[in-house]
Amino acid sequence: MKGIDISYYQGNIDFSKIKDQFKFVIIRIGLGDNIARQDDAKYREYIAGCQKYNIPYGFYFVTYAKRETGSESVQSEIEHTERLIKGYKPFGIFYDMEIDSTRYLGKNTLTKFAIKYCDYFKNKGYKTGVYANKHWFTNYLDYNTLKNRGYIIWLAHYGVDKPGLACDIWQYSDKGNVNGINTNTTDLDIMYTNIINTPTPKPTPTKPKIDIYYAVKTEEDGWLPEVKNLNDYAGNKNHKVIGIRMRVSRGSIRYRITTVSGKTLGWITKSDIKDYINGYAGNNTPIATIEAEYLTPKDIINTTGTNDTLEISYHY
Repeated sequence: MKGIDISYYQGNIDFSKIKDQFKFVIIRIGLGDNIARQDDAKYREYIAGCQKYNIPYGFYFVTYAKRETGSESVQSEIEHTERLIKGYKPFGIFYDMEIDSTRYLGKNTLTKFAIKYCDYFKNKGYKTGVYANKHWFTNYLDYNTLKNRGYIIWLAHYGVDKPGLACDIWQYSDKGNVNGINTNTTDLDIMYTNIINTPTPKPTPTKPKIDIYYAVKTEEDGWLPEVKNLNDYAGNKNHKVIGIRMRVSRGSIRYRITTVSGKTLGWITKSDIKDYINGYAGNNTPIATIEAEYLTPKDIINTTGTNDTLEISYHY
């Protein structure tokens, strides 16, 4: 299928003429950090033109990332892209990687950046891919890794009869003279893999991280430092535990203890050693067993489809 990719450099476009010539359009939406002035000035206008004439459209975003987080980062570019695509349904989102100022980062780092970007939007339910020229795919990106991860490969390779690498889309010219566009510098593309009509991946549920914190009081030591998850264990060897407190980062927990003498105390829902009523479990006599119940919030159940198990480490 023949298509074009465009940015504000193409100026005003008559999409009524584009629809009869091309099966798809890929629109530049922005570049670099999440700054409004780095949005493509024409991208919304171009989307509206494609929508009006039922032309399938995808997006490409030009990266200048030099680090994973902070300014000039992949994370900022992800946030930038996410802001720009809200409310639209592109057939694909492409990470445009061929800026000379980032070549010094090397193949491993640049490939890692591409994976971070593409995986983020793939997990959101979008088809994702990488755009680069043959020189970049050969020298500055791990082409095989990107291809094997299932990303769409969009290759720029001019002046040849066929693309020099296996690809899903071949950008074969940057000198297109297109009816409906006043410039003679439009990029021309051929789509080999029917990305437009292939199923869109389902978003990958993100399992929220839930942490549990707990601390014990012993006869010999008093209250010991709080433990997080299984980073350590609560208590000291051969020291009798006479109190315990628990809390969780999300959801709620209740807990109770049974003493060595066989007395089961009431449920506790807080974690506060100054609250003698509902802040911790125990009555300053040795504890035999601890019982805890965790209540998973509904939003987590709806997101992950499963409940969660929390583990605590109690050595006695």
